[in-house]
Amino acid sequence: MSFVRRSSLGALIALIAAALVAVAALPNPASARNGGGSHYLAAAKRGVKQSHRWWSPRLRWYRAVLDQGRVASLWGIVPLFEAVDGLQIAQPSKRHRASVNRFARGAERYLNPNLKPVPGFGPKPGQREPGKTTWFDDNGWWGLAFLDAYRGTGNPRYLNDAMIAQRFISVSGWDTTPGRPGGIWWNTNHSFYAGESLAGGTLLSARLYALTHQQNYLDDALKFIAWGDVWLTDPATGLYARLRKPKTYKTGTASDGTSTGAGSPVAAAAADERALSTNPEEAAKLEASGQTVPVPGEARSAFNNYPPFAPSPMPYVNGPMILAHRIICQETGRQAFCARAADLAARTLQVYQRFWMGPQFDFWYVRTMLEYAQMDSSGDWYGIVQRNARSALRRSRDRHGLYLRTWYGKKAARANAPKGSVQLHSANAALFAWMAALGR
Repeated sequence: MSFVRRSSLGALIALIAAALVAVAALPNPASARNGGGSHYLAAAKRGVKQSHRWWSPRLRWYRAVLDQGRVASLWGIVPLFEAVDGLQIAQPSKRHRASVNRFARGAERYLNPNLKPVPGFGPKPGQREPGKTTWFDDNGWWGLAFLDAYRGTGNPRYLNDAMIAQRFISVSGWDTTPGRPGGIWWNTNHSFYAGESLAGGTLLSARLYALTHQQNYLDDALKFIAWGDVWLTDPATGLYARLRKPKTYKTGTASDGTSTGAGSPVAAAAADERALSTNPEEAAKLEASGQTVPVPGEARSAFNNYPPFAPSPMPYVNGPMILAHRIICQETGRQAFCARAADLAARTLQVYQRFWMGPQFDFWYVRTMLEYAQMDSSGDWYGIVQRNARSALRRSRDRHGLYLRTWYGKKAARANAPKGSVQLHSANAALFAWMAALGR
């Protein structure tokens, strides 16, 4: 069933035709036979093949951790989605295409059609509860992975899936409280606005505009950027920041945090506390960004756990924002967005000489900067990606041959991941796949 409204069959046909033209205009994949691309391709194939170690016949899906029964969450498995997408784009074949189709059909099981006011993709497959905590940044990454699946297969079903994810962010994720300037929430509990929600939502909107030329997608991307430029920018680096709480707005109806009733900031934080206790990969986002995960207990301690404003300029926020600016520039001819993209990219070179969050986070910087490097004449953006990819190729395998180390050879705990994490293994495989697809 489609949750994206279309006015007529003719409009749908025109939309798909325009999208196919746009896909054809995307940056060309690198030949996997050139330079070191064959090494990355071989490593990606090995990593994807090894992912069967996490497959559970009982769950009909992947487990989060080796030798445990917990199903992989959306955020925990999106790197594997990107790995199979990247392989098909790097080396198109019937086998790789079939892998993308199998994974994408499984990925659709995360759709929760009962979320209100519009459907979205939940943290676990098969969830149908209308009040289930759902993350807006996850929908951004999931939507982008569906777009890569569409790029690799040409199947408009996956374009529709990406549209569902974008609509969930646009309709349910944007704060429409009277008197407030907006902002994209981290999740449906409305505890704070998140940089990763801004990044995933903005890039997904920009990509959909480039594919469809539907004005609403451009409008959303511009709205998100305008908000982030004012309210979610690190004053020290000029890069996009980690989070902001609504109480920091000086106007409107934002609470000062003293209320504890339903819908209050304290209640939202308490709901986060409960949701994070059953979604450890989501909790790891806080740990990786330097925040403390709320411990089960009194609601106010959970509320106080989040700072009013966290300026941390995370790589997996700024890479997607850079690419989104560049896409808008190319699609609209507004050169100010190209200039802004170049400025942000230059700033990241000063801040991200070495990545610290973990491959499952930092992959998104590499993935987006690989594409940005194909649009920009400077080799600087590719250089930082290449140095870290080469390090990962040498150091990310453990003694069992699985990619369960960081790019610098550190154990899973240093990447805020559990031992035997499918997310960590797949993030390294995804890095190699996209180096094979878009590397030089």
